[in-house]
Order: sequence, then C-alpha cells, then structure tokens
Amino acid sequence: MPSTRNLSPISAISPVRITAFQRRIFRFYAKHGRRLSFRETTDSYKIAVAEIMLQQTQVDRVIPKWESWVRRWPSWKSLANATNRQLLAEWQGLGYNRRALFLGKAAQVIVDGFGGTTPRDPALLQTLPGIGPYTANAILIFAFNAPLVTIDTNIRRVLLHEFGLPATLSKPELEQLAWRVLPKRRSRDWHNALMDYSVLALPKSIAAIPPLTKQSPFEGSIRQIRGEIVRRLARQKSVTYQSVATAMNRSHDDVLRAATSLEKDGVVKCRVESVRLK
Repeated sequence: MPSTRNLSPISAISPVRITAFQRRIFRFYAKHGRRLSFRETTDSYKIAVAEIMLQQTQVDRVIPKWESWVRRWPSWKSLANATNRQLLAEWQGLGYNRRALFLGKAAQVIVDGFGGTTPRDPALLQTLPGIGPYTANAILIFAFNAPLVTIDTNIRRVLLHEFGLPATLSKPELEQLAWRVLPKRRSRDWHNALMDYSVLALPKSIAAIPPLTKQSPFEGSIRQIRGEIVRRLARQKSVTYQSVATAMNRSHDDVLRAATSLEKDGVVKCRVESVRLK
C-alpha cells in the first residue's frame, strides 16, 4: 500500500470531504447569494462586458457602469460601431481605460469574424483583445454553464482556507483542486457561490493567505494623471500637457510619463505639446 506521505496535498483530500464542502457552499449560496444585475442574464455579450469590467474593479463600481453600457450598446454589433471617444466617455470611473478600447476592438472582430456571435471555444476567445484564460473561461461559465474552472482572488481564498492549504500552493495544484471540487452540471452557480462565500463569509483579510498582488495608492499616482488625461479626451480632441499639469499641480514630466504610458497601451497619440486619442 503506497505511503500517504508521497501524496500531494490535493490527492490526499477525500471524496467525502469534497462532497461536504460542496454542500456547505451551496447551502450558503441558497441563503445568502448576492443578487447582482449582471447575474440576471446569460447573454454572452453582456457577460463578456461584465467580466472585462470586473477585471481589477470592485463589483459595486461595475454595476451602474455595466447597466448603462449594455443599455447604450446591447450587442456586439451595436458596440462595433462605437468610437473610441464614446467608449472612453462611457467607461469613465472604472479605470484601466484600455479595457474599453479592448471591448470595442473585440466587438469588431466578433462581428467581422464570427457573425456577431460570441465564440464558445476558450482558445478562440483568448485571441480577442483584453481576454485572457480567466476571462475566457468566466464568460463561458456564466453565459453557457460550461463545465470549466476559473480561479480569481476570491475563489483562491475559499479553496485555500477551507482545505487548510498553504498560500504557496502552486497554480497547477490549485487548478487540480478546482477541477476536483467542480459540480460539472452547476458550474455557473458554483462559481457564483464560491465568490459570494469568500466575500460574505470569510474575513476580509486572512493572514495565512495574503493577496497575490497589492495595488498602489491612487491619489498622487501616475494612474491618477492617466485618468485625468482620458477624462479630458472623452470631451475634447486634444489636451496639452501643461493644462493637465496646472490643473493637478503636477510636474510636466509626470504628465508626460502618464501620457507616454497611455500611448504604450494604444490609447493615445503623443505630440510635442499635447496628446490626443489614437
């Protein structure tokens, strides 16, 4: 009989323990699951918009923006006709503005290459601007109840905490656990339930499970200047570096750094004294 000392921590988790875990999470979800507007649809376009907005942005900030966005552009076809200025104006307040442009470009690709229908192959989805492995799987899970796994910060916290696993657990091992505990016929509910359990049942900070990344303060940052540049460009054709520097009490060099980083992201075009949308 093989020694249990040679088993990985994932292999050592018994089916009985997994079943108990699934029941606990679903019981919690049945009583406390959040009612969020983007959960009330299975439209793959609207799910894709929500998932891209939720990248690095809190749910409460996303909800009103998502509702406004899908009212204005209810399909890939309508979004494909939007200008960059319109996209950025609608995106204001969410940050990481290139995500708005990614959505516009993705819409054009889907309309031109897929007849306006969201691809149901995660590999094809990942060829679209702004969509990586996590977002591709999330779109398919929440739109089509696809039997896939996707692991964000919240899901990672639940899996590590509930099974007493170390924060140093490797990504492949964490994915192995996610597959083992997945109720394949209820993938949509399962992922929503895990997220809600993390947010509502677990402590906000768990010392044994530090976050993988920590965002720097926004106030006084280059990100703040980037946001101001984009905010102005959503209303006018170009802005001067000096006007932004004066309004924000920042140096010309700081504004130039912010504009250059936006240019690198494909959002703007820098000129000698001013910047405009690309």
